[in-house]
Amino acid sequence: GSNYVVSAGTYGSNSQTTTLSVKAAANTADTTYTCAITSDEWLETNKETTVILNVFSVTFEDKVVTTTSDQNLICTISGISQNTPITWIGPDNNEISNTDTNNFVIDQGTYIFGSKASTLNIKTAKFASLSSGDVFKCKLKSALYPTDSPEVVNEMTLTLLSLGECIVNISAVNVHFELFLSYLLSLGVCC
Repeated sequence: GSNYVVSAGTYGSNSQTTTLSVKAAANTADTTYTCAITSDEWLETNKETTVILNVFSVTFEDKVVTTTSDQNLICTISGISQNTPITWIGPDNNEISNTDTNNFVIDQGTYIFGSKASTLNIKTAKFASLSSGDVFKCKLKSALYPTDSPEVVNEMTLTLLSLGECIVNISAVNVHFELFLSYLLSLGVCC
């Protein structure tokens, strides 16, 4: 169907590789496909090989954070068949190093029953060089099939909330609440 593209490949050096590309609409669950080949030269008819397509999901969501304390970004993977390392990428599109502990702390997380959550802790000092709208990415590649799987990159947008903005918003809520409470008191509705 339209969700699959078969590329027969070319024959050379006694070998031919045929590729089945599965489009995203049909790539939603682990699936087993069967490749059947026929060779007049080798007198083979419908010799079958099974190929398993493992599907996993990555969750990494936009986040609003304050700049007054360390903040955690979490990249969660589920549906993996073995532990898979996660690479963190900063707003400058460079990989974040495990050794940059003045600005970041990376925790790869623990692989449990097909899932893991990796955490990037952004140190308070780093916020001086970040801007609201900066994009962070988590990148991974199947550890089970490293040569056959593409890299998966998910990104999120970081929105910075300064302490002043937070106090203004809290004050506005308190004023509204105090006015509402005063109104109820004047009507004799409460207390």
